[in-house]
Amino acid sequence: MISLFVALTLLLLSFLSALDHLGWLRDLAAHAGAQRWVPELVLASIAVAVFLRASSLKRRLLYPRRGMRLLTVGIAVYALGLATAMGLLVKAAGLLATELGSEWSGVPNLVAHLYPQPVFMAAQLLLVFGAFRALSNLVSPSEFAEDF
Repeated sequence: MISLFVALTLLLLSFLSALDHLGWLRDLAAHAGAQRWVPELVLASIAVAVFLRASSLKRRLLYPRRGMRLLTVGIAVYALGLATAMGLLVKAAGLLATELGSEWSGVPNLVAHLYPQPVFMAAQLLLVFGAFRALSNLVSPSEFAEDF
């Protein structure tokens, strides 16, 4: 259930970051000293929490394991994309090359050519397919009301 919450939040966060209508909110957050993505993260988490609460999703998931592997892999690939965008992979490859010796000296140069955008696209596709698979197995509200 947590991976579904994180996946839906990440998907909604990427959608909200593309909206130009939230520019005033980003400016307000920047004026207050917050990062650019903080208002979008707050809005996305609130919207997903309200959706999960209003739809009683935790009780209505018929097979909660369906799609969860895709969601977990999508979240991991998204984290890999964040590490690529922040330059952490190049730093880690540099540390690995210094520890393992001269045969690994070309790895940081190879890792430096990775671009984060394709990694984010792959992560979002995995999240979309995983969320669709998890949410397509819901029990209908009428059956849900009869059981409880």
